[in-house]
Amino acid sequence: MAEFEMLMPKMGESIAEATIVRWVKNVGDTVKKDETVLDISTDKVDSEVPAPASGTITEILYKADDVVEVGKVIAKISTEAGAATAPKKEAPAPKAETKAEAKPVSAGSNGSGNGAARKEAAPEPAMAGAAAQRVSHGTTPVPRSDGKRFYSPVVRAMAQEAGVSLEEISGLGGSGKDGRISKRDLETYLTNRVAAPAQAEKPATAAAPVAAPARGAFGEKKTLEQLGLAGKNVEVVKMSTVRKAIVRAMRNTIDTAAHVNQVHELDISGIVKFRESIKKRFKAEYGFNLTYTSFFIWASCRALERYPMVNSMINGDEIIVKKFVNYGFAVALDSGDLIVPNIKNCQDLNLVGIARAVDDLGNRAKQAKLTPDDTSGGTFTLTNVGSFGPIMGMPLINQPESAIMGAGKIVKRPVMVTEDSWGFRDMVYLSLAFDHRLVDGALAGRFMMAIEDELQNFDTAATGLERRLG
Repeated sequence: MAEFEMLMPKMGESIAEATIVRWVKNVGDTVKKDETVLDISTDKVDSEVPAPASGTITEILYKADDVVEVGKVIAKISTEAGAATAPKKEAPAPKAETKAEAKPVSAGSNGSGNGAARKEAAPEPAMAGAAAQRVSHGTTPVPRSDGKRFYSPVVRAMAQEAGVSLEEISGLGGSGKDGRISKRDLETYLTNRVAAPAQAEKPATAAAPVAAPARGAFGEKKTLEQLGLAGKNVEVVKMSTVRKAIVRAMRNTIDTAAHVNQVHELDISGIVKFRESIKKRFKAEYGFNLTYTSFFIWASCRALERYPMVNSMINGDEIIVKKFVNYGFAVALDSGDLIVPNIKNCQDLNLVGIARAVDDLGNRAKQAKLTPDDTSGGTFTLTNVGSFGPIMGMPLINQPESAIMGAGKIVKRPVMVTEDSWGFRDMVYLSLAFDHRLVDGALAGRFMMAIEDELQNFDTAATGLERRLG
């Protein structure tokens, strides 16, 4: 008999943890190698975790909704196979459980039930001393950087859940590089912060303790009674992992970037006429649709090559100018959530290649089949709000990018064609939200005018589609 340890898989370079959505198999079930054992979710994608070997599940260490670090043992499989067995790891020293790390459970159906907590090596005493005895003060949420050091996503999420403000955390020492605070450092500080008041002597006439307000991932969490909604016709919906990621990302971009917006009006009658004339034959030839999103991406990709500063990012006191375009586009999921896959090296693709990538990534996004690589490394983003009716939208920048474009609904309306005549034209509003720390208004204007030029003077003959589909 040999025992395999199933580990929480690494889903991407920037992903340190994942949430267990559900266990497909239970303790005692027989599984085959590569058969799905559980579903997990990160702030980027959902994924299925296959069995590393054939055998019987003997232990499940975490339950559904637990957040588990990459590399942690999540289940054990007993197998008869004598070859290709994985060595069993020694259990590290115990440590106190904190809110930031999910408590493992003993074997049982779907991993439910109570069990012994997972063990880890004792944390380093980097946070010990007077600093660890602080009490919470200040209200500023912890950002990605306070100008002195960087705070990782895990540390920011823990701080937000525990109510630790920037004013509080900025005075703490860290054991990481350049004094960076690690997850272990913050766990130690939170443990000591909670323990400190309990060690103090209680006054003889101390009043009855008042229960501290409950806290959710994004601040104080009130009961329906406190909200005046008890007994009302309401539904409490638990936030999905993707929705939580959206909340954090939107709050982060508001706190980080100096948002400025420009809106440009374009006449794209030529593109509308061209697309209408070939769309049925295009679908029959290629098997996917030629969407207006593809035209917007194609034109702005050309403009990014002319104005690469719009395709750059801030890194401390430096600017990283990217000479490649990983073009992101927002996809609305059936759940109501939003996800942004990106087309890698989009600058190398023609209109058909872009349309193919939009169709592929959009379909895989709706089927929850995107990979971490599909949703990471973006350099510029488009959100086509017009597909849902609005004639204009003012999106928020997708960090750490420097700009995002919004495309409104295409509307046929009367406009002045010449000084003496009016005509009905297909008009659209394109908006650009840009980070004024990096992109000035003049640069943003020139960039958008380049897009106007590409779309309003689109050379349909150059695509070759009319000849190919004629």
